[in-house]
Amino acid sequence: MKITGIKRWIMLIVVSIFSGTMVITPYLRFSYYDQIVLLFTECRQIVDPASVNEYIGDLAMVYGAIVMVMYLVGGVLVDKFGEKIMLVLGGLMMAGGTALYGLALNRASLWVAFILFGFGTGTMWGGYLKLTRKLGTSEEQGRMYSTSEFVRGVTGTVLGLVGVAILNQAILPSGEMDPVLIGSRWKIMLFMQAAIYIICVIVCIILVPNRVVGAEETEEGSEAFTLKGAVTVLKMPSTWIATAVLFFGYSITACASGYLGAYTSNVVGVSSSQAATFAIIRNYFIAAISTFLIGYVAVRFKSESKTIGIYSLGSGALVVAMLLFQNDFALCVGCTFVFAAIYTGMRGLYFAIPSELGVPVHLSGAMTGIMSFIGYLPDVFFAKLAGGWLDKYGLKGYQYIWYWAIGCAVIGAIVCFFACSYARKQRAQ
Repeated sequence: MKITGIKRWIMLIVVSIFSGTMVITPYLRFSYYDQIVLLFTECRQIVDPASVNEYIGDLAMVYGAIVMVMYLVGGVLVDKFGEKIMLVLGGLMMAGGTALYGLALNRASLWVAFILFGFGTGTMWGGYLKLTRKLGTSEEQGRMYSTSEFVRGVTGTVLGLVGVAILNQAILPSGEMDPVLIGSRWKIMLFMQAAIYIICVIVCIILVPNRVVGAEETEEGSEAFTLKGAVTVLKMPSTWIATAVLFFGYSITACASGYLGAYTSNVVGVSSSQAATFAIIRNYFIAAISTFLIGYVAVRFKSESKTIGIYSLGSGALVVAMLLFQNDFALCVGCTFVFAAIYTGMRGLYFAIPSELGVPVHLSGAMTGIMSFIGYLPDVFFAKLAGGWLDKYGLKGYQYIWYWAIGCAVIGAIVCFFACSYARKQRAQ
């Protein structure tokens, strides 16, 4: 069934809200890092305070390792079984993992929660990406993905600020957080998110057709998954170029989204509550606006890859400025918000790159699976690496995190400009 007219925009909004919630729960450390440390060390006494940063990294590494494999497998499965099945199954696993994370009873329950997050995210992701691509023509891909990221950003902003309001109820008159109250409020916040997953699953069952035909396909001409098609994707230079763009761009995001909040709290001097609020504004509200606008910026530059390259260089420059002004509270915090507008904006175009490079729609599931498998590898190793730096070097560990971001920004820009050149040659042929 081909989705046309206003219905395709309604569908885009629904699956964007669904996937927007999906990328919040496993990454709650991005917004509530200090609260999670307190939850794990004092409320539940799950881990020793001396190694809590690395333990948080261990959970992220387990999640990342599973989700990397599932990105690859999920891309193939969505080509085989369709978007609806993948969205529904993934949503159910996310709901179960979220409920367990809310209870946070012991190490075993946390491991199970993050294992479910890995399988759930990887299953949903392929369905979300392929359905989004099918809703628009090749000329509309930048606008489709940037609009989707806008909705995802709004979703994250609303849920994030609600979470801050809930967790702030654990702050005592003295300004300190009560460990017992943190535990109870954490459970309320996570159970609310679990309920959202269930609602989204029900809506997807009702709205998403069993077989979706792309905007540029015909009912008879849409091609199904074949093993030969997957092999073809592996042989395409476009696959590896687009994957490299995603890897270096997402490496910047792993640094910024994961540690800007803790950095501003521990180095710059922002309170834990303010740091959480600022993190939500950066990662979701600013992201909603910047990912929406970047689609129109890409139209002006007439290239998604060139746009990401320019943004990548801007990200590196902002990190340098942030380090130079880290002793100036106002300037440093200001730099973090401008930095956020740039690094979050890039994610609105990553999955429009395959279309720019000429990848056919019927191969997009396998293509995005490979892209996600390698491009999101920082989810596997970076949190553990950065956590080890922080546990070993203390505040100096943040410098290593930002040096990593600067290096990825420069290399990523080079890859993007190469991708732009390659895309021009593909169009000429």
